[in-house]
Amino acid sequence: MEKYPIDILTFFNENNELPEYLDKSLERTKEKGFSILPITADSYRIKPCHCGFKHIRDITIPKIEKIINDINGFFIAEGDLYIFNNFNFNEFISMELNKPTWLGYKKIYNYKTADYPYITGNYLIYIPKNYFAEFKSLINDEPKLIFSDRFFSKLFFIEWLNVINKSIAGEIEHYSNVYKKNRKGKYK
Repeated sequence: MEKYPIDILTFFNENNELPEYLDKSLERTKEKGFSILPITADSYRIKPCHCGFKHIRDITIPKIEKIINDINGFFIAEGDLYIFNNFNFNEFISMELNKPTWLGYKKIYNYKTADYPYITGNYLIYIPKNYFAEFKSLINDEPKLIFSDRFFSKLFFIEWLNVINKSIAGEIEHYSNVYKKNRKGKYK
């Protein structure tokens, strides 16, 4: 388990508090057998839609870089992650993934006018150790802050990132700072 840690993307709100749903997400993720890195919340005061990408670039990458020689791979997960009942760490191991894979997402859109399919919800993404250096370059080469799921959609489009056929995770219901309304996750 500790050879495949999850880094959770989360933040401090204006009152310097973590989101209410975070404890439920962490508890559920641990119950499912996953190892979670110590929480490093951000407190960015930028467009909320850019916070996830900035968190990955400025917090997750340096955190993983310090432990990369001691792990086999790592996960990136949103703080509202809710792993479904039919999935756990042993199921992940049995998948024998050897390429970066998007395991938990909300929906895949195929816009006819877009250059690539757009996938929403980067709830759970796995990156094998041997892809870390390339991942770091890809994220550092992105010229501007963008939605993190748009960044991962680009990686899917260039065939760097696989997407499993059926998502194994969803989101806990919560207030979205991006959409300024309640996100109706299937789990409260």
